[in-house]
Amino acid sequence: MDVQALESSDVLSFTLDQAHRCFEMVVSLKDGCRCKLTAWNIDGAELPISLGALHFQNSRVLGELEGISFVENVLSLEGDFGDMSIEADTVLVEKLI
Repeated sequence: MDVQALESSDVLSFTLDQAHRCFEMVVSLKDGCRCKLTAWNIDGAELPISLGALHFQNSRVLGELEGISFVENVLSLEGDFGDMSIEADTVLVEKLI
């Protein structure tokens, strides 16, 4: 699945492991299907992450994912939650059951 398919979805969670080697985001698409995006470097290197503005609230949804792209090994995420860029050589999007 292409990362663009996640645009306009509701972000349910962000997860970054303590070593900063794996980033995960779970979203709910408009049709109710849940998907997980995972980003990592094949060699296990730490993920450089740049944070812009961030806005998290105590809510079941973190807001709409308004923009997403993966260009030249940079995953860019923008939405109601703020914005961030993650440098990774691998990004996978999979549907959750």
